[in-house]
Amino acid sequence: MLTAAAVIAASYAIGSVPVAWLVARLRGGVDLRRVGSGNTGASNLFQTVSKKLVVPVGMAQVGQGLAGIVIARAVGEPASVQVACGIAAVAAYNWSPWLGLQGGRGVGPAIGYLTALTTFDALPVFIAVALLGVPAGASPLSVAAALLVTPVAAYAGGEPRAVVAGCGIVAMLVLVKRVLGNEPPVPDAARPGVYVTRLLYDRDIRDREAWVRRRAGG
Repeated sequence: MLTAAAVIAASYAIGSVPVAWLVARLRGGVDLRRVGSGNTGASNLFQTVSKKLVVPVGMAQVGQGLAGIVIARAVGEPASVQVACGIAAVAAYNWSPWLGLQGGRGVGPAIGYLTALTTFDALPVFIAVALLGVPAGASPLSVAAALLVTPVAAYAGGEPRAVVAGCGIVAMLVLVKRVLGNEPPVPDAARPGVYVTRLLYDRDIRDREAWVRRRAGG
């Protein structure tokens, strides 16, 4: 019991480190919460600070979701504890205690969860569905759909119930954070429609370029 609590706590601590935010601060003194989309993940780093750093930072964020699960597995903890580690990492990433409970969207750590626990079923389905939106410039929508199908894919792949349930919880954590964001909707965005727009497009308005320019310029 103590070991399980320890590895879950370690996973939370690993997930809570705002990697992209730290890189942006070190690279150019930029607070990602104040520019671009306002989230502290690799996508906002890519848009506002450095395109070159997005790959290593993205890989680090995937590792944040993966690390606690690997540790739990190494010390012999069951699937339920491994799942709890993944969930803890995503929650800590989305609502980092180091940033006043602000953070990223959790997609990177979610991919880490899928990599560790659903390598041959839900992960490939997630990747395939997520990529469908790229040619049409609708990645936020396809990523949301990909997250929602992961529990079905995990179930179809014969994963343990805990893993299937964990896929659903991780998807909800990512989508809830997408809707809530790091701050209230911008003044010119209508409510409650803005929350639907956030869910579908991961921003307060549909026009992506106008959104990034508006926020980046203050």
